Amino acid sequence: MKTMIKSGVLAVAMLGLGVAQAAAEYPERQVTMIVPFGAGGGSDRVARTVDRFWQEQTGESFNFKYQPGAAGAVGTAEISRAKPDGYTVGIVNLPNMVVQPVAGTGTFALDSFDYIGRVNADPIVLMVPETSPYQTLEAFLAAAKDAPGTMTLAITGTMGAAHLAALQMMDGAGVEVTLVPTQGGSNTVARIAGGHVTAGLIGLGLFTSQENGRALAVTAAERSDFTPDVPTFSEKGIPIDLSTARIIVAPEGLPDDVLTHLRETLQSVTESEGFVAASADQGQGAIWQDGAALEQAVMAMEQSTTELLRKYELID
Repeated sequence: MKTMIKSGVLAVAMLGLGVAQAAAEYPERQVTMIVPFGAGGGSDRVARTVDRFWQEQTGESFNFKYQPGAAGAVGTAEISRAKPDGYTVGIVNLPNMVVQPVAGTGTFALDSFDYIGRVNADPIVLMVPETSPYQTLEAFLAAAKDAPGTMTLAITGTMGAAHLAALQMMDGAGVEVTLVPTQGGSNTVARIAGGHVTAGLIGLGLFTSQENGRALAVTAAERSDFTPDVPTFSEKGIPIDLSTARIIVAPEGLPDDVLTHLRETLQSVTESEGFVAASADQGQGAIWQDGAALEQAVMAMEQSTTELLRKYELID
């Protein structure tokens, strides 16, 4: 009987050791990083920067897989359908990831993911040409109130960060402007600089690389270190806190130890001096947000975005 008991105890101990070893061995092979956009774009540059410092932390690099299409919706759906074993993760954009299922352009649900963490934020700037008569946000909004719908505002695409920022500005300030969608940030800048529109909304990182144009306000909660003289919309009484953010996600259902490993490693990467400096060189702020808090923020954004789009009759 004692022999049987000892054998049972040994078997349990060996099983526990096996589980511990399995957890310690993750990852046993290369992890694939899905990028829902083409190679060389903004998301790819951020993903490559994450990869560089991930290698410094772990000695392992990601296997990159590009799945462009439908403003990122194709690749994001691919992430949600992957096996939840920790060997497929992806980099996706906020608020695009939230807007797509709300607007019916994304074939995925926001609860189909495990949220690993946010790595950066790129607020949006209201920019006018150098020749614009509007020196302040107050002057711009006063003119918009005096002539509803006559002022034009360039935005990069539709149902993206710039579109949401424009709606929030109009809603918060009680103004109406005519939105002019463009094909990419550089095209938006060209429209603004050439005086083809009254103003435009572009990413702060893109704005800091421009030699022409004037920023009237930024959508961040606080003034940016990159443009400390540019006020926030909130300072002027218009509550906007919106940035294009890159976040790392995985298909929902990861083992707890794997999710913990990914979150802790990504936090170490995002908070490293090298990653912070590299992000600054790209005109973007490295901002860590843990996956648990990130998931709550995404769900809250889903509700507020739905309400905003319904108000402007962009969805049913």
